[in-house]
Amino acid sequence: MKVLFKWLAMGAIALAVALGALACQEEKAPTTPTARTPTPGVAGPSGWKQVKTDFGVTDKEIIIGQTNVLSGSAAAVYSPVSPAMQAYFKKVNQEDGGVCGRQIRFLVEDDQYSPGPALEKAKKLAEQDKVVAFFGNLGTAAVTGQVDYINDPNGDGNPSDGIPHLLVSTGAGKWNNPQKWPWTTSFIPAYPDEGAILATFLNENAEKLVGKPVKDVRVAILYQNDDFGKDGRDGFKQVFKGQIVTEQAYESTAADITSQLANLRAANPDVVYIYATPAFTAQAHKYMYINNWKPKVMQSYVNPPATLNNLLKDIGGYQAIAGAITTTYTLDLVADANRPEMREHKRIMETYGGPPLQQLSIYGQALAETAVAILKIACERGDMTRKGVMEAAESIKGFQPTVLIPGITITMSKTDHRAIQALMPAEIQADGTVKWLLDKPISTER
Repeated sequence: MKVLFKWLAMGAIALAVALGALACQEEKAPTTPTARTPTPGVAGPSGWKQVKTDFGVTDKEIIIGQTNVLSGSAAAVYSPVSPAMQAYFKKVNQEDGGVCGRQIRFLVEDDQYSPGPALEKAKKLAEQDKVVAFFGNLGTAAVTGQVDYINDPNGDGNPSDGIPHLLVSTGAGKWNNPQKWPWTTSFIPAYPDEGAILATFLNENAEKLVGKPVKDVRVAILYQNDDFGKDGRDGFKQVFKGQIVTEQAYESTAADITSQLANLRAANPDVVYIYATPAFTAQAHKYMYINNWKPKVMQSYVNPPATLNNLLKDIGGYQAIAGAITTTYTLDLVADANRPEMREHKRIMETYGGPPLQQLSIYGQALAETAVAILKIACERGDMTRKGVMEAAESIKGFQPTVLIPGITITMSKTDHRAIQALMPAEIQADGTVKWLLDKPISTER
């Protein structure tokens, strides 16, 4: 039941939308920072601290932004992330006195899950609303459309005036590139990392999973023929110590992948490794069910069990995917419902207008908790300029969002812009919950 949210990989097939004349009409942000100082003799609110600022931080508030898909077919999947974050920020504002004695103001713009609108909305938030930072901008295609602008708003080849583009919600491996995009960091585990983690788990547990030493294990790979699928495939292949007997690619626009599935079956694998989005992963499970073919399945966290259940109602839903190995990094809505952290998540969402409880509400809170932690670091350092917030993000170390699996912490640096770098291998159960398969997550952190 993974965050994954993630049909985030679908960002790779989003259509580009042309950017209209509005872009050239937008007001440019001032280039000279203006430091704010308190009015002499007037005390600030409890917890208030004088800090260096430039954009988006006043004596009373901290303005941050996000682009997300709020309309169109993808909105039903991903739009809950933003209200979940908003609910957590409201809790921080009302119960904790905000951050640095200031209220967080969270502005969200609809990017339609496409590069053109994502760029347009990023410009609006940066130049008109003057956010101090972006947090959690979602979708590979959308982030690709805006990333160059956010890292170099003036287009002069000098990224010194960039805007923090933090914790982007896309698992594409390309975001960990501080040399090219020094203001961008990722949040969710990168697809190559997930592939490596699943291969590591198979290497170390082959006898238990398929009754063979890993050198004799035969794996067939089904992957989407784009950056998402190739990232997940390559991460697995680089680590796996057994035999790859076939690789079958499909296009994200395909209506049917029966021929690829027949080729997988003909290769007689012990394990089928699926790096696909839910609609195609469901096709694979249905093919196996209809043909009474029962290899061990390993699949990406972008396939929430609840989503596959809905796609496979005609063949038993959860029963059809029970036993598949996936990965997870958040607590589970059902299996962990009685944990104090999940009870608190429920309280926050219900008290402060969050979305109905779901894996994406858990994800949204994890994002918001990390954003607050970064802003607190910047406050403690006395520097809440855009540069100060960026440096705070690059210094976060060992931070544990309450709704992540114990042992999965967030550490970043100037040379490593990946936030979550560990995953827990898990087995999907017949009731849709996931069972952790190890005592602690597997990390790819270097």
